[in-house]
Amino acid sequence: MRRIAYRFLICFITGLIGGILMGCTLMSTLISYRIDKYHEEIIKLKTHIDENDAKYNKLKESFDSMNKKKFLVSDIEVFLICKDNEEDDFDKMQLEKYIKDRYQDLLWKEVKNIDMDLVVKLVDEDVYRIENKDYKLGVNRVLISDVFKIWVTVKQID
Repeated sequence: MRRIAYRFLICFITGLIGGILMGCTLMSTLISYRIDKYHEEIIKLKTHIDENDAKYNKLKESFDSMNKKKFLVSDIEVFLICKDNEEDDFDKMQLEKYIKDRYQDLLWKEVKNIDMDLVVKLVDEDVYRIENKDYKLGVNRVLISDVFKIWVTVKQID
């Protein structure tokens, strides 16, 4: 009887070890296959990005060479002046995004063709709501060069 018990124990342990080894081998094969697929996709996306960057640079160079004599707005910077100093960073980021979205049409326009009165009135005396808080915006200063800079006063309305 003991002989059968030892054979059964050896057979059980051998099967358990064999099953663990086969399971580990199968899992590592599946995981390595997925990792290879992800690496392949990453490489495809990197080449796609490189191609688009090259196209963008060529387009920008040709655009710059065509418009050397023209002075164009290439970027927008927003400076917030908070009156109450109670605004948190999330609200400031939302306000900056809102103002940048309002002035998005100015990008790549010629500076001498921009009407300052319309630019100022676009955000001046505006009321913007963020989660039950109303903010009144007022334009302090505007500077238009290759970078459009605007200083906006922000006051929370009770």
